[in-house]
Amino acid sequence: MSKSVSRPAHRGTARPFRAPNVSIVRTIAGSLSGHGKLAGRITLAGGIAAGALVAVPAANAAPVSHETTTVESTVEAATVVEAPTLEVSATPAAMLTDIKQLETAVEVQQRKAAAALRAAEAKRKAAIAAKKAAEAKKKAEAEARAYAASRQGKIDRAISVASQQIGDPYVWGATGPSAFDCSGLTQYAFAAAGIELPRVSRDQAAALPTIPNDQIQRGDLMFFGSPVYHVGIFLRWENGQAIMLHAPKPGASVREEAAWDGWFAGSTHQA
Repeated sequence: MSKSVSRPAHRGTARPFRAPNVSIVRTIAGSLSGHGKLAGRITLAGGIAAGALVAVPAANAAPVSHETTTVESTVEAATVVEAPTLEVSATPAAMLTDIKQLETAVEVQQRKAAAALRAAEAKRKAAIAAKKAAEAKKKAEAEARAYAASRQGKIDRAISVASQQIGDPYVWGATGPSAFDCSGLTQYAFAAAGIELPRVSRDQAAALPTIPNDQIQRGDLMFFGSPVYHVGIFLRWENGQAIMLHAPKPGASVREEAAWDGWFAGSTHQA
């Protein structure tokens, strides 16, 4: 009688289990035995999430030491988010599924933290921009006040006031605000800018330094006659001619025109 020899079925060499995050599985495998649940605690700080997996004891299990890893951050206070409780699985594949769920929760919190940081940074930059704009406005206003108080600023203001009177009639002896003679116009305009001039053209000429005609500047006065009988405000050179703003004569109105012959300059800049 022949004996049948039972041979063990051939088995290939066992392969170690490999899967993403298997190192995490190995780390926590020893602490899973005898414990009822796997829980995750995620610490978020400055947009960085750090997770620590801990085993939650079953009712009759011995206490297990828990450790939580924290991440240094520039954010003043970290936000701690409790991940969903994950049930322990008997197989490595199921454990990996649980771990992936925890990783997903971490990623969600990371995205939320990053979005919050971006919003905070945008708000900070907007506040800086608003502050700079306010400072620039304040500086511009201060510079405008300083210029208005300067000699040139006052002269420009006088020219502006005189220009606003263009079209007003010439009336002998009138000093404004709706009719002027020549010296009434210059006195009115410069007084509005804080520069006092005598009432009549002859006295105005005597009060201002005489300068060479080719050195005249915008806002200086142009006098006519000897003795002086007329005055206008120099504006600019145009095609070799001096253009002035003045109240010309009875029957005419305040206007710009080329200077008459025989004028000389009196400097409001050097007064």
